[in-house]
Amino acid sequence: MYMWDFGNTRFWRVTESLAEADVESLARNLLRAELMKRGWSYARLADALRELGVEETEASIKNKVSRGRFTFVFFLEVMIAIGADDLKVPRLDALLRGEFGGTGAAQKLARRAD
Repeated sequence: MYMWDFGNTRFWRVTESLAEADVESLARNLLRAELMKRGWSYARLADALRELGVEETEASIKNKVSRGRFTFVFFLEVMIAIGADDLKVPRLDALLRGEFGGTGAAQKLARRAD
């Protein structure tokens, strides 16, 4: 399948579906992007989670985020701890084109305005 990108006037080769690794990467990068937007470190996050009664260390958070494998409950606890009131998840077509994957993906997500 191919998609026409009107903004850049070119075709993109698109896969038909997201792999589990793509979704793990998205989860990791969304979490990292929200921390970046607020200037939060993993140490500060650990302190904020502890105030909510969630026992995580800076090291345990780093490990979870680097693997991209954590529960949705953990993700929500993080969003509550940092005071996130909304979350912008990229559309499927953007994900399939790989716009928010690879090096610098968290930075791209943190900068996006839409």
